[in-house]
Amino acid sequence: MALISLVSTPNRQRFTAISLVLLIALFLSYNFAPSARRQLGLSPEADLSLDDQEYTLKEGAANATPKRVAIVGAGASGSSAAFFMRRAARVAERRANLPEGSLLGDIIVYEQGGYIGGRTTTVYPHGDQRARPQELGASIFVEANQNLMKAAKVFNLTLVNPDFGESGVGIWDGQQFLFQSSSSDWLTSARAIWRYGPMAPLRTRRAVDKLLRKFKQLYNPAWLRERGPVGSVDEFAERIGLGAELTSRSGESWAKEVLGVGEKWIGEVWEGSTRVNYAMNIDKIQALAAGVSMATNGASQIEGGNWQIFRSMVDDANVDLHLANTVNDIVPFDKDGKRKLVVKSNATQDEEVDSVFWAAPWKSDSIMGVSSRLTEPIPLTPYVRLHVTYITTTKPHPAPSFFGLPEGTVIPSTILTSAHPPARGSLKSSPLPPPRFQSITWHGPIFPGSPEYAVKIFSLTRLTDRFLTEMLGEEPGWLVRKEWDSYPKMVPVSGYPAVELTEGVQYLGGMERWVSTMETQTISAREAVARVVDQWWGLGPGECENGDSWDWTC
Repeated sequence: MALISLVSTPNRQRFTAISLVLLIALFLSYNFAPSARRQLGLSPEADLSLDDQEYTLKEGAANATPKRVAIVGAGASGSSAAFFMRRAARVAERRANLPEGSLLGDIIVYEQGGYIGGRTTTVYPHGDQRARPQELGASIFVEANQNLMKAAKVFNLTLVNPDFGESGVGIWDGQQFLFQSSSSDWLTSARAIWRYGPMAPLRTRRAVDKLLRKFKQLYNPAWLRERGPVGSVDEFAERIGLGAELTSRSGESWAKEVLGVGEKWIGEVWEGSTRVNYAMNIDKIQALAAGVSMATNGASQIEGGNWQIFRSMVDDANVDLHLANTVNDIVPFDKDGKRKLVVKSNATQDEEVDSVFWAAPWKSDSIMGVSSRLTEPIPLTPYVRLHVTYITTTKPHPAPSFFGLPEGTVIPSTILTSAHPPARGSLKSSPLPPPRFQSITWHGPIFPGSPEYAVKIFSLTRLTDRFLTEMLGEEPGWLVRKEWDSYPKMVPVSGYPAVELTEGVQYLGGMERWVSTMETQTISAREAVARVVDQWWGLGPGECENGDSWDWTC
């Protein structure tokens, strides 16, 4: 998820994108700042003495033959499934005083692409690997994303602040800038208060903090132990209080009717955030995704690329990895009274396994062995077809003429967009067309001291060479275009796909319609592994031993 967030530089705290406007409420909401305990992800109810408990395996588990697992997809969820599966097996083997590999043998990972990381992938300007790599896909994760933060620490990866340009933030509606920041923080705050009032940021901050407190239960070992494995996304969401109350209504409806936030704030600031994060307007996106779009504190990325998290997970799991390999079918059958599955691919021999984790969008037309045995029909999940355009330029900010402004006008280096909120419910008979892009962001020099800047643009259509040249005021020095299904359309939902497509086949993609982020994909994987290891060995979530647990909650 491409969050634009508040970041730090060595010299000063600076604003970027949505967090710039949110800061005007800090003096109002200081008492809502998270305590050290919350920063660590511990709910007030967490029991930190869980290490005192003794855990045992399911009867007969220690005598079972080694299980074999197949994982289809090596993106965030597939890599995490391999990682948590191996960790769980190591715990079970340790409890049974067995060597590694006694209860879980092969983890076979199939990846259709030629790399690990899925929608986390990087490019180098001019193809020069001396330059700073630029994230084409999932760009940023935040402080509340505890699995990703822990992965960075465990795998000794370096967290860096996202690098944005220095000339501020603007909200563009296709015809005019509705709001622009100033070089003065106080002047920016005064402008924002004048336009949006003091209560909108405060109410938004309170609401987002409340969502995050609920979300943090997912890392509370005591709460997870009591809850146990769950059998559906609906149950998962309702148990943490982030279910249908939020996901069945629009973000605009929630902000207006529940939070009491004003129209301008919703249609300009909040919509700017939902359009950059999920390429959706605030009146179309479901409320939980809208709230997540505003949870921007502590934004980070991995130096060299976020994909390294998932590469490290795969390496730690000691998998049998098959890149550029497409799974053509999965055939379930019974053997000695137990479910087995045969995985067929285009580049390897057939593999017999005990469980499959499907960590990719579901392809019902090709996986006939499962499609004919579905526990329930899988609803169609429409995806956003996002165009990501990366360019380099010697210009430190966009050309004023592109926005109809006089030469010499300083244009913000981060531009969010609003699809004309004043037209909603007004007397205007023909609303103006929406902006041609979702966001434009200058990402700093391509390497220290370089005269060239990297620029990233999100749009729902292909941007022409003429558009890019006019926006820059010169031809790009380098250009790459990427078009892909970036995330589901986060529209209000009434239900989710089954988490188990048929006996033995776990489906990790169903949670994406709840919230689509790198972090929630790691959680989807963890939840799927919890169901399997509970059945096989009697392992539960949140079982802390010596300060650690297989699911990383201790």
